[in-house]
Amino acid sequence: MVLTVAEGFKPVTAAYDKLYENFDSPLMRQLRAEAYGQDIGQHSWVTAEELLADIPKLKLSPESRLLDLGCGPAGPLTHIAAQTKCQAVGLDVSANAIAAARARAASLGLSEQIGLQQADLNEPIPLPDAHFHAVVSIDVVLHLRDRAAVFCEVARVLFPGGRFLFTDAGVITGSVSSEEIQSRAPHGPAQFVPPGVNEQLLERAGLRPIETCNRTSDLLKSAAGRLAARESRRIELEKLEGSPTFLRQQQYLQTVLALAQRAALSRIMYLAESR
Repeated sequence: MVLTVAEGFKPVTAAYDKLYENFDSPLMRQLRAEAYGQDIGQHSWVTAEELLADIPKLKLSPESRLLDLGCGPAGPLTHIAAQTKCQAVGLDVSANAIAAARARAASLGLSEQIGLQQADLNEPIPLPDAHFHAVVSIDVVLHLRDRAAVFCEVARVLFPGGRFLFTDAGVITGSVSSEEIQSRAPHGPAQFVPPGVNEQLLERAGLRPIETCNRTSDLLKSAAGRLAARESRRIELEKLEGSPTFLRQQQYLQTVLALAQRAALSRIMYLAESR
């Protein structure tokens, strides 16, 4: 069973562009610092501590090449690249995200180390076969039309023995209402899957699952932090976003918290290796 929200599953580029429009403003930086504890330029549920613990799993060195699918403004990507000194490429559908990513890479002195490109991940990855030693995708897979096709593309661009690490915050582990599903996907299309589906699709793509880990606790921490930080800056955010958008975003975060607290939707980390 795969539960899909949004007919046609076309990427809502304008919605994502809006999300990243003011990403590096002083207000947004302050919100991230309050929400996550450490601002590494993330927009997903990942924390700096989680990412730091996962970097060794990728087995990266300065000679390695890393690909980030759905890199957004490249917060996690720049963090990994700075830690490992690897060469990296980031892809995202949003032009605003890529612009913010390039600015971030430049500010950190990583422009020569990181290439950034606008690309729709519902289409074939526009990069050569067996080119990367590792691929990451943080909280992006649930927004893609056909994850089986994406996993096959990941297998294609990885070297044999290369590693693929991704998180999926839409694994169904309890009862979820139709209203909650709609509130959980306010920014565009989404697919929610039961346990076991990602592992099966990885195997079919030629990627051997080697580790899974429940990361719902990190989601709870990030969602609660984002909700509280946004509420504390309500007046400023309502001026920036408009009251309807502010309220919709707060409802989204409240829904994320409610579903995670009762273990209805879980966030799982998957690590696989190319055969």
